[in-house]
Amino acid sequence: MSTEKQFTVGINLTVTVELSREHGVLMKTSEVAKGFGVSESTLREHKIGHSDEIIEGTHFVMRINKIKPFPEAQFYIPYKQILWTQLGVFRLCHFVKSEQAKIFRDWAEDLVITASNQIRIEHSQLTQERLVDLLADVAKIDDEELRLSIVNKLINTHYEKKN
Repeated sequence: MSTEKQFTVGINLTVTVELSREHGVLMKTSEVAKGFGVSESTLREHKIGHSDEIIEGTHFVMRINKIKPFPEAQFYIPYKQILWTQLGVFRLCHFVKSEQAKIFRDWAEDLVITASNQIRIEHSQLTQERLVDLLADVAKIDDEELRLSIVNKLINTHYEKKN
């Protein structure tokens, strides 16, 4: 699951991030560059120049996308896209120095906390299917008092989260 959301970083600066269960926050190079107030090539130079500190899978991930070379084309051309993780954005903070980078750094810290909380909440929510599965297991418990206690907790928790 991933969801794109726009966030306002500062006056006249909005960036798009992708919330991801696997990586927390992912950002396209163009969005990170916009946030730091630098060019995409500056970020690529930092990635290459600090390859011992900027690690694939931890600080960035590669995604293969497809694009049509022209609207009428019957085929797609694959291309690689770098997506920066929240750790990658923080690592870049060590290298990118500018006034806008300071503002972006503060915003990124707040974003990570917000995104982490949102992802944690989504993970903790019970779906109807999961609740039925849990209740089927609870029905196997011999102790009636314990069984009723667990059922009440599951149903009340599920009801409260939906409302």
